[in-house]
Amino acid sequence: MRKYVWVWIWFGLLAVIGLAAYGASSSIDFLSSGKFEINGKTVRLPVINYNGNIYVPLRLVGEEMHAEVYYDENKELISIKQQSLAFDEQIEAPVPSIAYENEYKDGTVWMQEIPLLQGSSCWNGCLEVNDPVEQWVSEARYPPVSVRPGSNIVITYPAGLEPDGLKIFNVFDSGNGTEQYVEMMAVDHRVQLPTELGVYTILVNSDWETGYTSYAFVIHITDRDDLSD
Repeated sequence: MRKYVWVWIWFGLLAVIGLAAYGASSSIDFLSSGKFEINGKTVRLPVINYNGNIYVPLRLVGEEMHAEVYYDENKELISIKQQSLAFDEQIEAPVPSIAYENEYKDGTVWMQEIPLLQGSSCWNGCLEVNDPVEQWVSEARYPPVSVRPGSNIVITYPAGLEPDGLKIFNVFDSGNGTEQYVEMMAVDHRVQLPTELGVYTILVNSDWETGYTSYAFVIHITDRDDLSD
C-alpha cells in the first residue's frame, strides 16, 4: 500500500507541474467526473480534459476492467495484469475455468485445465441445447480427459463475475433416451471426482441474476502410472 501511495503522489506532482507549465498556452478543463461504459457497465471516473483529450486514473480504469495495476520500484515499471475475462463469443456469458489437480511421483501438484463444451446459456441472448448431454458431447467427439481416482477439480470464474449459484452433476444414461443427474458436492468451488474407474460426463450449471450457463466435460478415471510422469 505504501508503494501505491507514493506512486499516486509522484503522478500527482508530475501532473500538477505539467499542467502548470502548459496551462498558459493550452486548453485544460478540470472535470469532477466523467461517464464511461466498461464491459457494458456504466461507471463514473475522475477525468481531466487536456486539449480535447480525456485523461483518467490508470488504476481506477484497471480495477473496473478486473485488472491489477502494479508499480515495481526497482525497475521503475508500471505493469497491468488483466484477469482471465473469458466471454462466450455468441452470448458474452462468463465462462468458467475448470482444472484438476495432477500430482507427479515426487509429490509436486499442478493444475491441468479441462476443455469445456457449451450447453444451454442465457445472457444478453439465449442459446438452448435440448439434446441429451451425452448426445451433444458424443457429437462433438470430445476426447475424455484422464485423471486419477478421487482427484479434485477446481472451478474458477473471471474476477467479479462469480455466479450466485453453482451446481455440478454426474450425468448417466438411463436408457430410452433419458438421462439421470446425480448432484456432486462442491465446497468452495472444489469438487472431488469419483474413485471408481470409468468414463464420466460432468455438467456444470452456473446461475446469475442476469442469466445462466451450462458446460460439460468428460473424464476418464484411470490408475495408469504414466499420468504422473
